[in-house]
Amino acid sequence: MRRLALAACLATLPTIGFALSPLVDIAALIQDRDWQLLAIDGAVVDQGFTASLRVDAEGAISGMAPCNSYGAQNTGDLPDFKPGPIRATRRACDRLADEQVFFDTLSIMESAAIDGIQNLILTGPDGRSMEFVQDRTDRQPACKTCTAD
Repeated sequence: MRRLALAACLATLPTIGFALSPLVDIAALIQDRDWQLLAIDGAVVDQGFTASLRVDAEGAISGMAPCNSYGAQNTGDLPDFKPGPIRATRRACDRLADEQVFFDTLSIMESAAIDGIQNLILTGPDGRSMEFVQDRTDRQPACKTCTAD
């Protein structure tokens, strides 16, 4: 009965003339935050495999891979995630193989989503995924894409 009364009251209010925004603005949740790599293709990367991701409001993608800093342009509008060519510095280190896996996987991602409070999940073809979190150093965050061994 209360719902019916509330609906009747709302129906009598004048129309203000603006469109309701979506409940969740995915771009606002992703952009201008530093995301730390947690997992690739459902497997948590070891603590030595450090990489980050940042997407700004203009679509610029940047971050650190295990050895080098990198940049690209998101050619889609979030939640579409379509990185253009990835440019990276050329420092050598003992994690270059991990870095290549990171770049190869990042380059094929197609969409972005937020799962829970702090997990950014990028997905690509054939079930490929990358999962990032806000802070990996505080404690081991829960991996949302990981499969049980």
